[in-house]
Amino acid sequence: MERVARTRHMSIVPCMVSSPVYSIGDWVYVEGVNTGKRLKCRITDVSAPKDKQRHIRMRLLTELGYANTLDICGSTNLPNRQCPVLVQRIGP
Repeated sequence: MERVARTRHMSIVPCMVSSPVYSIGDWVYVEGVNTGKRLKCRITDVSAPKDKQRHIRMRLLTELGYANTLDICGSTNLPNRQCPVLVQRIGP
């Protein structure tokens, strides 16, 4: 995500995620259902148009970076279905 942020001339923030449903620059809370860990994250990337509907259908609501995956899921080795998350947009 840092490379994507730099390419988009965005600042590097502690939590940056990709989403098929939110817009670049939006801020969201991402909470791990299993861990209860909650992070404030910026949408730094979005799903490619060809992948968007598949990501929504599969309920892949965010793509986290390595360190944030460890925080939210408690592991970086779990399949997505074993690390459910809740995502809540911050602000209007």
